[in-house]
Amino acid sequence: MADLFDLISEVNTDRVIELEGRIRQARHEYYNEGTSSVSDDVYDAWVDELQGLKSTSVEVTAVGATPVSEWVKAKHLIPMGSLSKINTLEELTNWILGMGVNKFSPLLVTEKLDGISIAVDYVQGAFSRAVTRGDGLMGEDISVNVVKMKGIPGKLPKPFTGTLRGEIILTKSNHATHFPTYANPRNAASGIAKRLDGQGCEHLTIKFYQVAEGLEVGSEGEVFTWLQEMGLDVPNWYVTAMTPGIPTPHDLWLQYQQGKRAELNYEIDGLVVRLNDLATQLSLGEVDSRPKGAVAFKFAPMTRETVLERIDWQVGASGRITPVAIFKAVKVLGAEITNASLYNVGYIQGLGLDVGATILISRAQDVIPRVVAVRKGTGSVALHPLTCPTCSAPTEMDGEYLVCTNTSDCPAQAIGRLKRYVTGMGIKEWGDVLLEKLVSLGLVADVSDMYQLTEIQLAAIDRMGQKSAAKVIKQLDAHKKVPLDMLLGALSIPMAAASTIKLLMDAGFDTMDKLKSATADQLATVDGLGPVKAQSIATWMQRHSVIVDKLLKYGVEIEGKVYGTLTGKSVCFTGSTKTPRAELERLVKAAGGEVKNSVVKKLTYLVMADPKSTSTKAQAAAKNGTLCIAEDELLKMVGA
Repeated sequence: MADLFDLISEVNTDRVIELEGRIRQARHEYYNEGTSSVSDDVYDAWVDELQGLKSTSVEVTAVGATPVSEWVKAKHLIPMGSLSKINTLEELTNWILGMGVNKFSPLLVTEKLDGISIAVDYVQGAFSRAVTRGDGLMGEDISVNVVKMKGIPGKLPKPFTGTLRGEIILTKSNHATHFPTYANPRNAASGIAKRLDGQGCEHLTIKFYQVAEGLEVGSEGEVFTWLQEMGLDVPNWYVTAMTPGIPTPHDLWLQYQQGKRAELNYEIDGLVVRLNDLATQLSLGEVDSRPKGAVAFKFAPMTRETVLERIDWQVGASGRITPVAIFKAVKVLGAEITNASLYNVGYIQGLGLDVGATILISRAQDVIPRVVAVRKGTGSVALHPLTCPTCSAPTEMDGEYLVCTNTSDCPAQAIGRLKRYVTGMGIKEWGDVLLEKLVSLGLVADVSDMYQLTEIQLAAIDRMGQKSAAKVIKQLDAHKKVPLDMLLGALSIPMAAASTIKLLMDAGFDTMDKLKSATADQLATVDGLGPVKAQSIATWMQRHSVIVDKLLKYGVEIEGKVYGTLTGKSVCFTGSTKTPRAELERLVKAAGGEVKNSVVKKLTYLVMADPKSTSTKAQAAAKNGTLCIAEDELLKMVGA
């Protein structure tokens, strides 16, 4: 059954690439331009669908967006992460039971504010700076605007030194009074907060919800109490548990869903539920770079009826042909929608769907706009095409999926593989339009051909020019030196993302030669791989590894693994350090170690100013068997 699941779950590469592009564009719009062409629910839906298709995608775990405005960039003292999301009462129960703690453990529930995340630093009680989330590591210093906002004291009543996290919001009343032209308070807050002239910031408010560094208490409830003692505004919060006789997190969610949310003067899009005990919460570590001991519980979405007008069939990089429903425009949660993926032939048959049917569109469980039911059928079910809509080659069924049999010369598949390659390698400037033109002009057939293009050839392409051509070549050259897992993960090997290749490398198949000579049976011995994936990878290596040979011939260089005193070990830093944090991280990596941003499970070392500290992070580290060490001890390890 595990092998069958692997087969059915093979990534629809074309859909993955589409989602990754949409997500990147939406993050750029929201975090850098102060606008949003999609609602929060739509964006969350894209991320959740992408996670289901390709959980290892960098866009799944990405936070915010790399800042590109004129504001001064600033590195966060403590990285700003994100939370996993759940959507139903059943998922909330499963999350609580799945943490592996007492199911009656106290929980803190607070409102999930729908605004702009901000990190605010104080030094000895005095306001120091305020930095936007950015990409979680680097944000924009908008201190000059933040000091104009409500809820941000210049001086705290105690000499606190550390970082507070909050949300910049625009109340519903201020939105209606001062900024009615903005679509919603969230978009308004995003745009106003980063105005270079600061105009309108006096109408924004900051509510705080976390102390990232600088406060030693034992529980989330104590954090919120302390914030209020400092005179700071916080969202409504509750300490509760799965205990009969008191409002449980489930009860609170229903109360908000059924009316309490609408009564607030500010926008929220769910609740945040955390383990109240901080040491236990931290000791649980992370899953996909998101804390296991906290979760965002989103509110239920809306559904709308419309009529299916046609079904388009789109060819992906793997040859799979995905049906897409095109329907009369319908507005769901603030966004006008005209299409939704139908995933595969089996999905159409299961719904009994055909053109002309009245259908129900939903964002249930935060999935991208989806046809979830047929309200009024036509009495027939749509048939799949017998030939590829791109190259006219015969199609065939592979389980529930329709595939094009022309794997070598189908232009759509070639374009899909190119898109996946530039995305997986992190190569900018090579947009979809350019890649499509290169294929249609016959200049590129596979990814290795990209490296033989000249500036003269590119400049001759319509609407390209010398300057753009130079940028394109520069970007390609800048990404020639890459780790083996990144390179192979970008090559559209069926059922083999970069994480799968890394699994093989960790098991000893750590060079191209070893992978090329390995049999399917040998690869299947790798824990977590399975015979179906092993066969897929072995088959690709036998038939297509010449592409890698050509890439190496044209200048792509595979980075060797760094070995040193910290090989196989991980390090996390907390608190202040004598040596700049960036330099310490560089030394760890140079010694073969891995830098972690939080106290995760299997963390080797936690570097602290006082290794004997009984802080929350130290307690969490102790529960996981992590060794707390001083900075000097780490420097000795790396020979610095």
